[in-house]
Amino acid sequence: MTVTALRFGKYALTERLGEGGMGTLYLGTIEGPNGFSKPCAVKRIRPAFVSEPAYREMLAHEARVAAQLSHPNIVQVFDFGEVDGEAYLTMEYVDGASLARVLRQARDRGDHLGWTEAAVLGMALCDALDYIHSGVVIDGARTPLVHRDVSPGNVLVSTHGAIKLTDFGIVKVTRAPGLTESGVVKGKYGYMSPEQLKGQPLDGRSDVFALGAVLWEVLAGRPLFQRPDVAATIAAVIAGRVPRLTDFAPDAPAELQGVLEHALAPDRRQRFSTARALHDALATLMSTDEIAEAQRRLARRAASAGDPAAALSSGPAAATDPSLFAAMPEEEAPEDNAFVWAAVISAVVVAGGLLWLMGVV
Repeated sequence: MTVTALRFGKYALTERLGEGGMGTLYLGTIEGPNGFSKPCAVKRIRPAFVSEPAYREMLAHEARVAAQLSHPNIVQVFDFGEVDGEAYLTMEYVDGASLARVLRQARDRGDHLGWTEAAVLGMALCDALDYIHSGVVIDGARTPLVHRDVSPGNVLVSTHGAIKLTDFGIVKVTRAPGLTESGVVKGKYGYMSPEQLKGQPLDGRSDVFALGAVLWEVLAGRPLFQRPDVAATIAAVIAGRVPRLTDFAPDAPAELQGVLEHALAPDRRQRFSTARALHDALATLMSTDEIAEAQRRLARRAASAGDPAAALSSGPAAATDPSLFAAMPEEEAPEDNAFVWAAVISAVVVAGGLLWLMGVV
């Protein structure tokens, strides 16, 4: 939706791109002397998110962390500040569409993405995840991070075929003292790993699981674990059954089924140990020419989908929060399934309560 240019601090806001639980996103420009102008995405954050000093401190800390991330497959965060008491976040603007929008358009047309497109998406997202899992320098220390919300609404595809990971929100580092609570479920339930649902400490293998769920959805044209209600969705994730791809993507190589089952193993000890390992497994399935052609098809799909890729997540707001990254724990918790359902129920109740308090649900 185009609006009359609105001056907002140093930015000129020219188009409203979307609105979600955290705020409203605009296409903007930052202008300088001699005709300098650079497009960007400016999110004006709802006052409820910054009215409490503790939450304001957390937002500022997370924005500082986000600004340290620099990778071609991650949407860059440029700025965080206030204009007349109203907080904002400025990000890279990506001309294209969210993967959620691309998948929705394909379903509406009775179509689905090809297996090479899924593999190219997976390789690019593995590159982004490998970057954050390997550690980002924050406050002088290298800190491994976990995304915790890899899902179609948080993946952007540009009209030039670039693939970028985002959360349309702000970074979180849980090791920052006094800023967060442990054990809070974050992310969209149908893409969360079993250990995330159990409230266990997470490492990069949790993101590998989520990416596996995204890739299966790209191939099958429907979410892998999504069910009519939260409890059934959680039960499906815990069960971890992965249907055969031959029913949805008969042209996909047989090896791809094994790759996805490896990524989606309910026990993280049986998954790919790193995003890089998943990347390499996908790369062996395609030639250079197939990769290039898949990138061109993705670019055409993004252009056809036609929604602003910098818009807010198209996923359900009730299943998300403004977090993106979390620092990896120093040690891994034991794989104890004795209290799985108690942990799951408690985590869901806590998450739902926090979202209600923040006005998201």
